[in-house]
Amino acid sequence: MLPDLDVIAFGFGIEYGSMFGHRGITHSLAFAILVGLAVPTLFFSSAQIPKWTLALYFAAVTVSHPLLDMLTNGGLGVALFAPFSNERFFFPWRPI
Repeated sequence: MLPDLDVIAFGFGIEYGSMFGHRGITHSLAFAILVGLAVPTLFFSSAQIPKWTLALYFAAVTVSHPLLDMLTNGGLGVALFAPFSNERFFFPWRPI
């Protein structure tokens, strides 16, 4: 659900198609990597599991959200490569 915190952008007048709009930068691979690195560092300092394993896990969990969003018919698509590109993507097959 973390990537969908971007819906608060509507309350600040940020356009849907903006990089900071809905399904923008918080739905990107870069954001998933950032979350993957931040979560183990901030919340798992004394974990028995290696930090790189936790980082991969949290990055994978985070990137699953935009990938699932790309299977929908709604909206303008997902800015998967933000901040490097604001191009929006869907998968060709959209069953959701």
